[in-house]
Amino acid sequence: MVFQFLKQLKANVTEEEFKEILEATDQDIKFNRIGFGKKTNSRTYIKICTRCARLILRIGGKYGEYLSNK
Repeated sequence: MVFQFLKQLKANVTEEEFKEILEATDQDIKFNRIGFGKKTNSRTYIKICTRCARLILRIGGKYGEYLSNK
C-alpha cells in the first residue's frame, strides 16, 4: 500500500521534490507522533505524506526557498 503510493508520488514529482516530501513527512512523524508515543500505520503515513506533498508543491522547492528568504 505505502510502496504503491510512493511509487505513484515519485512518478508525479521531481526527484528533489520527492526527497523534500519524504524529509518533511519524516520530520512531521518524529515531532508529532513519536514524540508522543504514537505509532504510525500505513494509512496515517499516506495521509501525512499527502499533506506534506501538497504543502511543498504549493510553496515550491526547499520550503519555498526558505519562505522567500523571510
